[in-house]
Amino acid sequence: MTSGGTETWRRQQPGTFKRRKPRRAPGWALALAVIGGILVLGSAASFAAVQTLSNRYEGAVHREDLLGAAGRDSAGNVKPPKVTGPLTFLVLGSDSRAGENANTTTRDGTAAAVGGQRSDTIIVAEIPKSMDRAYFISLPRDSYVPMVDQNGRVHGKDKLNAAFSRYGAAGMVQTVNHITGGHIDYPMIVDFAAVHKLTELVGGVDVVVDKTSVDTYRYLPANTPYSTVPHCRDIYGAKHVRCLQFKAGKLHLDPQLAEYYVRQRVGLPGGDLDRAKRQQQYMKALMNKIATTGFATNPVKFDRLVRTAAGAVTADKSMPIQSLAFSLQQLRPSALTFMSMPTAGFAKEPGSGSVVVVDPVKDQELFTALNSDTLEQYILKHPPNDVSHGA
Repeated sequence: MTSGGTETWRRQQPGTFKRRKPRRAPGWALALAVIGGILVLGSAASFAAVQTLSNRYEGAVHREDLLGAAGRDSAGNVKPPKVTGPLTFLVLGSDSRAGENANTTTRDGTAAAVGGQRSDTIIVAEIPKSMDRAYFISLPRDSYVPMVDQNGRVHGKDKLNAAFSRYGAAGMVQTVNHITGGHIDYPMIVDFAAVHKLTELVGGVDVVVDKTSVDTYRYLPANTPYSTVPHCRDIYGAKHVRCLQFKAGKLHLDPQLAEYYVRQRVGLPGGDLDRAKRQQQYMKALMNKIATTGFATNPVKFDRLVRTAAGAVTADKSMPIQSLAFSLQQLRPSALTFMSMPTAGFAKEPGSGSVVVVDPVKDQELFTALNSDTLEQYILKHPPNDVSHGA
């Protein structure tokens, strides 16, 4: 393995490994850098510098019609773009198993195993009217909810992330709108490809692990630089493989280990729910690293951050990135709040497998606060997630 730990491995037989291209991490981290970093840290630069970099970013980001019918009024006219609060973003980490994102070290790591796109990460990011705070609400990908297609037609229930595969980003927007009773202003899709580069760009991040865990989905060769447990039984039942271990305490995440860390689900007490909290923990750590390592004041660093992020983001055609950059100038890392949609346990559903059961009463309270711009009052009653440490 290379000294930087940037390769993953595919098991041929117990004890035998073959090099594979690196698995890409979820896109929420990069989306945070876009919303909470690139659109925000520009406030520390001069007006001319921000304008120049905003123009560069505007020209580099990919554009698609992600809103579809949700971006039009009852007469079919495209709704005018918003640049003042409240603003609601939907951040989707694209989980396509095709091309470089393929990975046969996990059971669902190939396009043949999982068709189309999935989204391991689904986050509603809310900017209130004051424009000085941001609330990130993780929606469990396995939430068992009605599917809504791109034209707003409601279908039977399935896991939330299935809406992305079935109906694309526009269908996911409609489905989330149906769940929350609100309106997504700007959806964003973030590809895995740039997160490794972004993590490398900031020199890695530090996190605190609460309890030692073993990821039996992740098996590594004997010469890996990362902590492993020998003679672990992997997901296929084979013995004599080494499974990745995260030890309790402070942990430095290099680009490769960060990808492993935010992807672990098996071995965590809350499964996918704990994975979402880990993702939030890493998001905050990344944001703090960006804010404290000179990216806001160093034009070269700032430009590299902008260009790295731009290449991995697909934004809706209507999203006025340059105008939003100036509107969000007062936002700071200390003003980010992380939350999770309340749930009511787990269940098995025919055709869907293991699902997360939503809690309609608690969810209604959260989404009422979201839609009425009263999340600050909501968190006084329901404390947000503590992202200074994680499972």
